[in-house]
Amino acid sequence: MLHPKFKISLLLLPLAVLMSSYSCEDDPRVKPAFKIVQKASDIAPIDGKWVKPVIYFNEFNFDNLSLKKKKQKFVAMLLPSVLQVKHNLSIDRQKVGDIIWKMEQKEDISTTDSLFLENYMIDFKAKNPKDLYNRLATHPTSLVLAQAAIESGWGSSRFFTEGNNIFGIWSYNAEEDRMKALHNRGEKSIFVRSYSDINGSIEDYFNMLARSSAYSSFRKERAKNDDPLKLSYFLKNYSELRYTYVSRLNMVIKKNNLTQYDTTKLDPAYYYEGQKILVD
Repeated sequence: MLHPKFKISLLLLPLAVLMSSYSCEDDPRVKPAFKIVQKASDIAPIDGKWVKPVIYFNEFNFDNLSLKKKKQKFVAMLLPSVLQVKHNLSIDRQKVGDIIWKMEQKEDISTTDSLFLENYMIDFKAKNPKDLYNRLATHPTSLVLAQAAIESGWGSSRFFTEGNNIFGIWSYNAEEDRMKALHNRGEKSIFVRSYSDINGSIEDYFNMLARSSAYSSFRKERAKNDDPLKLSYFLKNYSELRYTYVSRLNMVIKKNNLTQYDTTKLDPAYYYEGQKILVD
């Protein structure tokens, strides 16, 4: 974290000077703080619209808290990471949008931009640049938090406590980091992905929704609707419970007033406009 006096002096300098003085790799303004949670008080409460970019490493048992406190701390732990991932996706999406605009204006596209676009289209299984642009969109934070709450039992699941797997995403690749579920499906073992930190799990969640054909209707609706209580219907394929899952999502959102977090944003004092929050 920057010392307050240092932050003030930075703000007094022209942006061009700042950018020439620091590289993204070693600039503390575009890096999140890392904090190990060993007790509930290690998780800073969410207070107001602006959220400091923090990545929490959990070594705390949420079941030691009352249900009310457990929910509060779980949201406070996840929210900074959700906003960081959404912020970084928005930077990539803006870059794709800028490239599309240049193409429409018949301007020259640099080799770097061409490779960026080509690699991202392959990675996200996009049919064309505009499809990629739509796939990189995100959805209301309240819906993300509701899914996280259901899939991890408000931070109590073994997948979360042992593997930072918040959304119960399965693994089909023996070469990746993963953990075995306690129960099989028939005679087949079930594995879920394991992540080094919370951000990795959230990134994978957004990427899965962007890539999978199972969520094509969700992506189409997301492009024209930002109401989490209506968008949830299009996540019925996320769970075998189908419409019961949708009902649970809406109940969690309403009962816990999760829409209050849809207007929260990363504190702009910790990053430069147009730059990603870097995670080592």
